[in-house]
Amino acid sequence: MKVCFLTNYCPPYRLPAFEALFKQDNVLFMFTNDGSKRGWNNFGTIRYNLCFSKFVLPLKLLRADYDVLISNFPTWSTLFEFLISKLRRKRLIFWVEEWHQPRTLTRKTLTPILKFLVRNCDAIVACGSAATAHMMDYGATSEKIFVAPNASWVEVPPKHASRARISASSDKFTILYLGRLVRYKGVNYLIKAFSKLRKDRDDVKLLIVGDGDFKNSLEGLVRELGTLNIEFMGACDPKDKFYYYDICDVFVLPSVWCPSYCEAWGLVLNEAMQFGKPIISTDAVGSAFDLIKDGVNGFLVKNGDVESLYQALKRILGDPKLAQTMGAESKKIVEEGFTYERMIRGFKDAITFVETARKESNSERYW
Repeated sequence: MKVCFLTNYCPPYRLPAFEALFKQDNVLFMFTNDGSKRGWNNFGTIRYNLCFSKFVLPLKLLRADYDVLISNFPTWSTLFEFLISKLRRKRLIFWVEEWHQPRTLTRKTLTPILKFLVRNCDAIVACGSAATAHMMDYGATSEKIFVAPNASWVEVPPKHASRARISASSDKFTILYLGRLVRYKGVNYLIKAFSKLRKDRDDVKLLIVGDGDFKNSLEGLVRELGTLNIEFMGACDPKDKFYYYDICDVFVLPSVWCPSYCEAWGLVLNEAMQFGKPIISTDAVGSAFDLIKDGVNGFLVKNGDVESLYQALKRILGDPKLAQTMGAESKKIVEEGFTYERMIRGFKDAITFVETARKESNSERYW
């Protein structure tokens, strides 16, 4: 079977999975957004096409040579993909990371159509348990849902590589946030929780790594609270991620709900767990329901709840033995269940499923 994989970008954390799929199935990838401004212009060894025009994409899908189309769900082109697949009698697999419906009028209007598409596609690849539940709420049957857990892996540089400029001191417990500084990431709640923690003890430090349009507001909040030991480290070069994860004692992803978007996954949790760190995240993060075993390798707290976040930080930093045990559990969880191999297997199982269904359908028509 010939497979066309339609998606938006080819970010570096996806490339290992894409390359493995290409080697196994000779997949043709089709990217609909230009990632060059982000430095995502490395396509490795895969076979690919670029199509940045919404008007040209339907024509490409009508002409392309494939038996199975894999595409992100939902996007602006989902309906066209469905209609073209039916018209050409091709198999359609939706790749779903969304796990919570946006609370917008547009989405509310489109939901009946999207539910119809979910019920009538050939298979679904979901990134985790929350996305799986979301698709079942949309009417998908469990037998056609396959899980391909999102994976990311941080390269550990050679010992002689230059070290990032990090002022963390060994006599302070280091709390780390790494990611974009935008409102829905909830870093303002982390700052408030840390401010409460600083009233209990002065041997703690908060590193905020990243950049974004919410940075000035966050810096203003720090000045307003007058909290010490908070450092804004600026944007992070990918090769420096290792050092930040390596020195921290606990990692926090404090994302919150917003009407039009939710944190689909949160790969920074995978990455922190790779380095054996206890993690804290919220019920507004898709991966938290799979990656966090509450009280075992970290804590899952209510989004936007400063007190809960403060108590979770206090618990971990107040018990070094617990923090060590949690970190070991984090490493075990991510190495056993959230690898590129597991991610690739989910796609392979979905492709095999639709291939078997096609053969059975052809056989029935023959007889």
